[in-house]
Amino acid sequence: MKKSLYIFIIHALICMASYAQTNSEIGKVTWGIKAGINSFDLYGKEIDYIFADDKTTAEQGFNIGAFANTRLGKYFGLNHEIEFNQRNTGVQLTDAVNGDYASKLKRQYIDLVPVNLTFHFYGLQIYAGPYLSALLNANVNRKDDDGNYFKDKSIFGDPANDESESLYLQKFDFGINTGIEYQFGTGLSVGARYIHGFTDLFQYANSYGNEDTKNNNIKIYNKGLMVSLGYAFNKKMK
Repeated sequence: MKKSLYIFIIHALICMASYAQTNSEIGKVTWGIKAGINSFDLYGKEIDYIFADDKTTAEQGFNIGAFANTRLGKYFGLNHEIEFNQRNTGVQLTDAVNGDYASKLKRQYIDLVPVNLTFHFYGLQIYAGPYLSALLNANVNRKDDDGNYFKDKSIFGDPANDESESLYLQKFDFGINTGIEYQFGTGLSVGARYIHGFTDLFQYANSYGNEDTKNNNIKIYNKGLMVSLGYAFNKKMK
């Protein structure tokens, strides 16, 4: 019995070694940089509780970062990324002097994708996984009494803010991302990604609850589409 077990283990190890030799991609890590443009919007039933209208519009921004890919097998791998991401959204504001007017909410994040599970088929990759974002800066365009636009940075918030007077943005975002990418033999790649957030964007939103908001929370979230070009430095894909 033991002899049969030893023979089985040795045979399995030989097969694994042979498989690894004939599949040189397995276990290798490729890394590189990527950059592109994006289009971000907000979603949620209570957008009109913060802004003057219940509709927002997606605006263009840009993103730039680095990635690392690990092959687990012929068809599967892991993807990790860190990026600077500019997220812009068109909104409507209102005040007693100017009435309703168009504005833009601008935010800058550092996005971390800890791990995406990736399916490989030749140069094609399809992936999905979680993301985490840290808010670096934010502002919204407002009008002064003369009708001139200025950048209001108070929406970013600081410890001195009085939450009873103004809302400010949550400093972290969490959600899922899913996308598709194609890598050429030169190391170049092109891809598109959809991001869907699950974190309430406005901090201390429970202080603003009313009878129309569920559980006294304002439900407004991120969503966006990103298109990017990349280049892998240390590996040319087959």
